[in-house]
Amino acid sequence: MENPEFAFISDLCHVLAEQTELQPILDWLVKKSTQMLGSDECSIKLVRAEAVSPYTVVTKPRFPESGTQSWPTMLKESVIGFLHRHGELATPDIENDPRFPSLRGLRLTVRALAAVTLKVDGQVTGMLAASNRTPGRKWSKHDLQLLSIIATHSAGVIEKARLRVEAEKAIRLELEHQAMEKELSVARELQMRLVPAAPLQIGHWQVEGRLSPAREVGGDFYDYFELDRDRVALVIADVTGKGIPAALLVSTVQSALRAFAEAGIEPLRVIEQLNRTVVRSSAAGKFVTLFYAELDHAHGSIRFVNAGHNHPRLRRADRTLELLQTSGFALGMFESGDYQMCETAFGPEDSLLLVTDGIPDAQDAFERFFDEWRHDALWREHGGEPAGVLLDRLMAAVRAHRGSTPQADDETAMVVAPRRG
Repeated sequence: MENPEFAFISDLCHVLAEQTELQPILDWLVKKSTQMLGSDECSIKLVRAEAVSPYTVVTKPRFPESGTQSWPTMLKESVIGFLHRHGELATPDIENDPRFPSLRGLRLTVRALAAVTLKVDGQVTGMLAASNRTPGRKWSKHDLQLLSIIATHSAGVIEKARLRVEAEKAIRLELEHQAMEKELSVARELQMRLVPAAPLQIGHWQVEGRLSPAREVGGDFYDYFELDRDRVALVIADVTGKGIPAALLVSTVQSALRAFAEAGIEPLRVIEQLNRTVVRSSAAGKFVTLFYAELDHAHGSIRFVNAGHNHPRLRRADRTLELLQTSGFALGMFESGDYQMCETAFGPEDSLLLVTDGIPDAQDAFERFFDEWRHDALWREHGGEPAGVLLDRLMAAVRAHRGSTPQADDETAMVVAPRRG
């Protein structure tokens, strides 16, 4: 009659020749161990060697396992902790075993239990356990020897399969990371191509902007362009979402807005038509906050419409601040956005600040926002400076506020300021 230990080793070699995945190997070992031990069930639970301690918690899906899934956390903690100290365990009733007072009264489905460690190079990598649902089985010396033989010949096999799975996972994650980085690079390039490359001088003023994209590219953009000899269009927007989809929606919004604005229709109609375009072209749940204005530098006035965006700050020559407030939903939310157009005077020494929410929402290490009062104070104090100087000052203040905290969102600002020099 063939020795059962030799038969097990021979069968294990056949399994290894057919299987490279970890879970089928674990499942086969559990089934084979149950047959050899004559128990109700067996179980393999793996841990990371560096994590094993008397207080280790072994739970799915963090650690692979096979066999009964009904072990509560307290039982896993207790058995792994005991094995870590003693190497093996045999008890006719673990629920009433005085060595495990924390398990008393838990009404476990595992009662009679024998378990040994799985070890590779002296490091505990998991455990192999045989169990009965009812108490009373007295595990023999031969039972424990058989369990140990199975564990000894299985531990290295399991560890190699586990390392192979982890290596494949690492390769897959690296490929996904590379694909994501490529997408982010394309999105950043597309995003930066959409903003003006140089400042624009118009009458008494100069228009300039800054866009500092977050690592996960969003959909901020700004634009300015001449409509005719007297008027210039100003726009700043924030598209929901990240990556290439957001950048593509930005491109759609910008090109459509330019087409409508250059057709000569008034700002209110520009935004109404743009909203219908976004509703029909963007995916569900995508919308755009946008502020659009036409500055008539020949007559010193500005007409504007706001589609759910931050209110721009108009700084008068006497340093008083006015919010350019109108109502209207973000583009893409509703077919009819119920927008309003307003008009106000814009004098030679007046200046205008437009930002996306990445500026006031920038947080420091204590989760304190940069907030609107900070850029209002800066704007009130320095709003008479050249546009480029103002933007550098504002962006530096936001970076200083964040400190070492990673940038969470695009930070975008645009300034219309009196020309100097």
